[in-house]
Amino acid sequence: MLVGQGRRLLLFALFVLSGTVLFGQILDPSSDGRPQSGDPDFDASTDRRAGPQEQRQAIVDTFGIFTYLVDNPNSESNWRDSLLDQFQRYEPDRKPDFDYATIGTRGGAAYPLRYEPITRTGATIGFRQFDLYQLTGENLEYYRLEHPFTYLGHVRESQQEDNWTTAKFSRNFAAGVNLLLDYTRISQQGTQDQYPNQNLRNTHVATALSVRPPGSRYSGFFSFAANTYEQLQNGGVIDSSFQNNVDGGEVNNLQNLESFLEETRLRYSYRELMATQYLQFGGKKDSLTGNEGRAFTLRHRFRLDSRRYRVSAEETNTDTSAFFRRFPALFVDERGVRNQIEHRIIENDITLSTFRRGQSGDRATVQKDVLEAGLTHQLHRIQQDGDSTVNNLIAHARIGLRPSDRLSLLVNAQLNLVGQTGDYRLSGEGTLDLGKAGKLELKALNQLYAQDLVAQNFRLNGENIWSNDFGKTLELRLEGAYTLPVVKIRAGLAYSLLTDYVYFNSEGRPEQSNGANSLLQLTAERDFSFGRWNLNNRLLLQEADQDVFRLPRLYGEHSFYYSGKWFKVLNVNLGFDFRYASGFRPYYYNPVVQQFQLQEDRQTGFQYQIDPFFSMRVTRFRFFVKYVQLNNLWDSDALLYLTSDYPYPDEALRIGVSWRLLD
Repeated sequence: MLVGQGRRLLLFALFVLSGTVLFGQILDPSSDGRPQSGDPDFDASTDRRAGPQEQRQAIVDTFGIFTYLVDNPNSESNWRDSLLDQFQRYEPDRKPDFDYATIGTRGGAAYPLRYEPITRTGATIGFRQFDLYQLTGENLEYYRLEHPFTYLGHVRESQQEDNWTTAKFSRNFAAGVNLLLDYTRISQQGTQDQYPNQNLRNTHVATALSVRPPGSRYSGFFSFAANTYEQLQNGGVIDSSFQNNVDGGEVNNLQNLESFLEETRLRYSYRELMATQYLQFGGKKDSLTGNEGRAFTLRHRFRLDSRRYRVSAEETNTDTSAFFRRFPALFVDERGVRNQIEHRIIENDITLSTFRRGQSGDRATVQKDVLEAGLTHQLHRIQQDGDSTVNNLIAHARIGLRPSDRLSLLVNAQLNLVGQTGDYRLSGEGTLDLGKAGKLELKALNQLYAQDLVAQNFRLNGENIWSNDFGKTLELRLEGAYTLPVVKIRAGLAYSLLTDYVYFNSEGRPEQSNGANSLLQLTAERDFSFGRWNLNNRLLLQEADQDVFRLPRLYGEHSFYYSGKWFKVLNVNLGFDFRYASGFRPYYYNPVVQQFQLQEDRQTGFQYQIDPFFSMRVTRFRFFVKYVQLNNLWDSDALLYLTSDYPYPDEALRIGVSWRLLD
């Protein structure tokens, strides 16, 4: 019956994406996403749909908020997080364009359900299961604003101990001096919706100071970021324990289930101090035309990065018969096993660049062109039952061209001169907007990289579990997307080819594939509006070599909701989110090796999830309530498995709020 339902749902999704509807609203990446007149989120007092020069003046007068990254302060974006669009999807694994799979807990180990290349700069350890949550000096958003800005958000889950909290603050303290704070805490320490021997607390904090004196050639950006992961990991839930704890078709108490591991603790800590300073020459504004001349910039970046990884698993009778029986090579000591790695990085970067600045209709500042070249030196000190030192000297360059809002091109290059010598990365992306004829987006990546440390060498309790001498991996990826207004759809196509790819096999050990492995991905996105009713759709089709990649061939995300304004002041959305995945053999997360690996024991069938929700907004205050996994009410045995042996919890209520303050 479930297979039949899956087929009907798939046909419905394909019909939605392929049909032509008079009121279809295109999902255009070039759109600024602002509400139009007649939209329940439209507010005439804050409408900023003006032309480039008029818009910039209006934004300054109405205290607009702009964000930028330290890598390029001359490219700003409008900060926008006050609408109701997807507000109920607060989960970090649901925020990307395509979802991540987790081990069933918010903030747990995660991997993307849509394959994406991993880029590397210098020596790497290879623990990436928490990359989704990382807050660093490079991805930290700086603010340009006129008045103090505060953003608060909180979500309460099934118990008070299960919650998600975020806070952002930015304020100008002097001419050109701005302070910002960024904080996020994910806590999953309750018992009602958590499986046994599994909880976590993730903390992400960053503070930064930007110094940009008006009329000065100098600008400086100084940041400190701290990411801490404290987790109890259970290695998954034993299937047979579900059958022993069923009452009326449902598990009466999740804590009565049995897990593969009972006492396995993980603690990762990342501490990063970064200082980026610019000295600019030229770039003066013409008094007649208002255009800026060519500017030349010298940049220096200093980064001090300290990372500590620790995992310890104590032996119990259950562990011996379950997890360590499954992976006997990891059972090196009957008292338990331990892995600890410390990684310290000292980085210095010198970069020279030249560019011309301009303005666009959607950004306060853009670069019309840029030419950049630089050298990065990294000193790595790695301790894993012994010290080792690695030096990297990396040359990098960038060329960018943006003659108009309709055409842009950016090419990046990187080459290792010392340390992993010969590793390189060449990437490019371009956009061509043809107006009514559509919009074309292209990306390309070619890289050669040495393997991570944990793929080459891994130790438990001071003993070598493996010691490899893998060769380098060559990766090529071509990607394109076309937005076609005539049929109101955005379609994307991507192809990846990897030669000598390294993965973790079903025994939890790294293995290098001989020859080439490929992935082909097709995406389609389309939004519809029927008066007050909306239907948002995103579909992923991918075909990969199953010997090394375990990803669903079909994955869909849809949202159907009513959008309106009540009592003339209350903007509301009422509907449900729906996602599904075709049957596949999902990865297993090995908490001792700390990697996602292949497994051959579990083959999932068609899976789906339904989350009804209600959200509302009054000026800058937002609220939502949603009921996740509603489908478990009538299909209690069909738990969601996107990672093998790690089921998602069953149905539960979520309540969240956010508040933006401008003082």
